[in-house]
Amino acid sequence: MSGETKTLPLVSIVVATYNGARFLEAQMDSLLAQTYPNIEIVAVDDCSKDNTFEILERYARLHAHIRVFRNAANLGYTRNFEKAVSLAVGEYVSFSDQDDIWAPEKTTLLMNAIGDHPMIYSDSQLVTEELQPLRKHSDLKNQTPFDNCLYFAIDDCIAGHSLIMKRAIAVAAMPYPTEAAYDLWLPFFATLYGEIQYINTAFVQWRQHSYNVTGKKYDLKAKLQQTRTVFLMYRDACPPALDKERKIFQQLHDSYESYSLLNNFKRMRLFFKYQHYFLAMKKRNAFRKFLFCIKMFFKMKPQG
Repeated sequence: MSGETKTLPLVSIVVATYNGARFLEAQMDSLLAQTYPNIEIVAVDDCSKDNTFEILERYARLHAHIRVFRNAANLGYTRNFEKAVSLAVGEYVSFSDQDDIWAPEKTTLLMNAIGDHPMIYSDSQLVTEELQPLRKHSDLKNQTPFDNCLYFAIDDCIAGHSLIMKRAIAVAAMPYPTEAAYDLWLPFFATLYGEIQYINTAFVQWRQHSYNVTGKKYDLKAKLQQTRTVFLMYRDACPPALDKERKIFQQLHDSYESYSLLNNFKRMRLFFKYQHYFLAMKKRNAFRKFLFCIKMFFKMKPQG
């Protein structure tokens, strides 16, 4: 290891796998091709039924900086990433799915720009299974730096595979709620420690296919219940200095309790008052955001 490498912070790339043999080798090859010289790769397989773990073991035998683990029982997507973070030893942690492809310079350029910020993220290029380009993530959501946890009350525009964060903060955020995606919870949590930075470059080819966890349908009633639960978790995670934000999360939770006339007014009023935060990620003009707030009198917007 060169002297320059020793002075660079170790970045732990954590990989969560489950039945991912079809695309895993291409992803692992792209992780190995990272130009940042001080990384470890920590892969945790969640009881795959195909040969995913065998592929990981083969990579680990060939590369000393790859460590692989297999769960005794299936933990699910969120808990599997949480376990991978707990096994990592780097000062920074970066999250990898099993079916994407990273640009070689991704880790280097993100680490060059992170400074003392708790987290940094970038754009992503959505692609087909055969890697044909579709749209960029920034075509779907407004992506900017974020300096307040209220931005993540309703929406999210940070894909887990696009971010790097201080591992100490990722550990402090445990346990990750199963009611919310880890890449909604962690950006929210990171804003409690400072501003999240953004690079407007797509470093990841993000495959879109029927096996995507983020593409699965959900039951609206269950999702709204989960949203109420997460509002309370947000409230409880806010430190005393963020008393205003704590109260807003409590008010959101209360307004989502029912479709009573009083709650409908409360919910619509909250969306109007804090639309700068709640609707910041939406690709809508001012008039459409106004209409969205009106609609909240009649509907509840689940997270995501």
